[in-house]
Amino acid sequence: AQARQDYQKKLSMTSTPPPITTFEINVSNAAFKFNAAHFVAYQNFRERLHGHNYTVSVKLCGSRTISYDGYVVDFGCVKAVTKKICKELNEHFICPMLSDVLDISTINVTEEDDKHGETIQAVEDSIKIVCEDGSIFLFPKRDCAMLPIAHSTTEELAIYLWGKILIALDTQELTKRGVHTMEITVAEAVGQEAVFRMKVPEKGLEENDPLVDVRRYIKNGDIIPMPCPTETEVAVTMATKSKTLTISKKRKHNKKGECACTDCGKIFSQKLQKIADAINSGKLEKTNTDEKEGTKKICVADLEAVLEKK
Repeated sequence: AQARQDYQKKLSMTSTPPPITTFEINVSNAAFKFNAAHFVAYQNFRERLHGHNYTVSVKLCGSRTISYDGYVVDFGCVKAVTKKICKELNEHFICPMLSDVLDISTINVTEEDDKHGETIQAVEDSIKIVCEDGSIFLFPKRDCAMLPIAHSTTEELAIYLWGKILIALDTQELTKRGVHTMEITVAEAVGQEAVFRMKVPEKGLEENDPLVDVRRYIKNGDIIPMPCPTETEVAVTMATKSKTLTISKKRKHNKKGECACTDCGKIFSQKLQKIADAINSGKLEKTNTDEKEGTKKICVADLEAVLEKK
């Protein structure tokens, strides 16, 4: 007891660390992983059903000093919590319960026994998902991870895991130890990861807390489609008004960062040819009048009119 008092006395006499001193811990482990199936869906878009071997890592940012036990936070605590949460998601279908384009319901599935002519009631409930394009999926409910997310992207999974891990670690305990920020990284493949970082709330965090409602982090407004989507990103072609989303197998960009894929190149060439044909045939209408010269000139609207004609 006396030795401890002497030690604490020496600590109190030690000068405060300089302002540039900070502590943080990074925790990753082979067990921080889960294999799951999913597909991303939003208005006029749906991926094919596929899966990933997800990995997770945790970073805790502390203050200028560490706790009396010498830790920011014991690695063992972070490992135990993260392993448990990853295990809960392992070998499941990730079902985004907040989706605005998926009709998700729980049903009792029945099937008819062809041999005996009997109707058999399923032992457990199933999850039925009706997609915007008319596709219907049916999964055993116990095989689904019903998550409070709108899209099953790594970005939204990072928000979800941030909340789950933080609650399990106890925000008040972290705050006492000087931890002010937590960062979660979720990777669906090597080189493909999303990071979510946010300050640890002093008031604590509970399940379904508004702070981890993914919808507060999603922009409102129309979705702007990627100019050159990959085959995985656009697995289903859907008609939107008079236009159709096209599929491109590979995304390529030149040194300037401009799209250089084969499909986009062909589309651009086709548009130029259509304009050239209109000029050569004399069918290109000039609607813009030059006030000074009193003559009509070609404007952007004229070119757009040519491209819109079938």
